[in-house]
Amino acid sequence: MNEARELFRDHIHTCRKPVSPRPHSINLATLTRFLADRAAIKSLAIFVFFALSSNCCFGGRLSTDVVYMRNGDKITGEIKSLAQGQLSVKPDYALSPIQIDWTKVDRLESKQLFIVTDPSGNTYTGALTKGPEKDMLKVTSPTSTNLRHDSVVSIDQLGNTFFKRFRGNVDIGSNLTRSNSQVNVTVQSGMSYQSEKYFYSMSASSQVTTQKEVSNTNESTLKNTLFRELRRSSWYGAALANFLSSSAQEVDLRSTLGGGIARRLIFTNRTNLFALAGLGYTVDKLSNGTSTPHQQSLDSALAVKYSTFRFDKATFDSTLWVYPSLSNRGRLRLTFNQDVYYKLPKNFYVRASFFDNYDNQPAPGALSNNVGVSSTIGWSFP
Repeated sequence: MNEARELFRDHIHTCRKPVSPRPHSINLATLTRFLADRAAIKSLAIFVFFALSSNCCFGGRLSTDVVYMRNGDKITGEIKSLAQGQLSVKPDYALSPIQIDWTKVDRLESKQLFIVTDPSGNTYTGALTKGPEKDMLKVTSPTSTNLRHDSVVSIDQLGNTFFKRFRGNVDIGSNLTRSNSQVNVTVQSGMSYQSEKYFYSMSASSQVTTQKEVSNTNESTLKNTLFRELRRSSWYGAALANFLSSSAQEVDLRSTLGGGIARRLIFTNRTNLFALAGLGYTVDKLSNGTSTPHQQSLDSALAVKYSTFRFDKATFDSTLWVYPSLSNRGRLRLTFNQDVYYKLPKNFYVRASFFDNYDNQPAPGALSNNVGVSSTIGWSFP
């Protein structure tokens, strides 16, 4: 116990002196250094926050919705969502939602509130019932709307309280290499909020690597976007707040705030393509001890997100952010993320991720490219 206390105190006060573990023992020094890393603690705090929020704030809805199938079957339960051509329904007798082919559904009946989206990105809010014609869904609201089934791309629950409109996910992964005492831990999380006119999304990730006799490295990102639908169309006003911390690129904190306009280019049951263009104000706080630790710039902000759904359970997401500088001629930054999700029972999933952060004018002595991969297991809620 005294030895462990000594190792922990040595790391907190100096963060420099390497400590070798005892032969044939668990590498407590390496694990201690990892747990003391601030980036990891912040990421774990996000994980705990989401988990507690899901239990305390996201209550269930009434299980009185009815799904009528073309073959005459009837399923009573809670309609969760329609996404990627699959209707998610949770009957009272099922431990987890069941997935139904949307093309096999005859009609829906529900007095709960939903947001229904068509291929043009238009949204309609209200309860659900059968339309005046076959294969037609009626969204009842102050002004009712009738949509053909093949024009319904997504259906999402609209919670009747602020907290019930949130959705989220968290995942974590780790690997340990005994030969060089390397520990790599990845924590990722996401959250979204949906209302009649606004959509907010947040994604956070932190990848920390610690190794004996080598300085710890970390890569942390936080991306926030807020969209507002413009006059019932596929166009949206957008605000963004993106943050990056990268030890490999000698960036203590990079903050980008801005706004612009976005549009859904493709929106179907299989494929989504979303584009954004605007302006961003960036402040870099460097960590390499240069004479100008704070750098400021005005940038263009361009983003493209592509999602496709295949094989019933797999989803592929690609996101690219590009920042051509307007005030620093010739400078170009970009971030690229590729995620592959595979669904598991009870809202669990596995994810494989790849990221690349690029800066053609990095801090002196820093890398222009920082690339990483990870594999994690996660859970989505509610």
